[in-house]
Amino acid sequence: MRSAPLPPGVLLLLRLAASEFEAEREAGKINNRAPDANREAAIFFIEQILLASNSDAHRVLGLDDTATITELRRHMAYLLRWLHPDLSRDPHKARLAQRVLIAWNELKAGKRAREGQNNFTPHLSRAENSSCRQRALRATRPPSERHTKEWASAAGFASLFRRRIWPL
Repeated sequence: MRSAPLPPGVLLLLRLAASEFEAEREAGKINNRAPDANREAAIFFIEQILLASNSDAHRVLGLDDTATITELRRHMAYLLRWLHPDLSRDPHKARLAQRVLIAWNELKAGKRAREGQNNFTPHLSRAENSSCRQRALRATRPPSERHTKEWASAAGFASLFRRRIWPL
């Protein structure tokens, strides 16, 4: 089962593990079992099949290699909602959460590398006056030019103050 293709409905299992009320209702309609029994079964499947030690990054997130970045992000979010160390002091869950984050970062980096090969730059395709575009363009300037332009305006000074001095 650990090497077989994933069955449909993995997203429902992730939602059950994350204690989503709507998922509990959906699962209850499908099999007429108590929400706790459904959640425990979902957690068992996720731990034994998705998070097995020999699982690749896609399988850890419960998807195949054709998944989009949006699907990957959604699955990662549900897994972390269940496994996050701030919600549970269980060291086993913390290790599983770390595996999920490693898989997410590995897949995200691979997707970005492929986008870069296609010469796709999403931050430059936004509107001219977009703050994301301005930040991206500012980051491409040499540091000496960046600081002089930031210090030149009062808004730049305030932003520099908040980022560099205020957090201390």
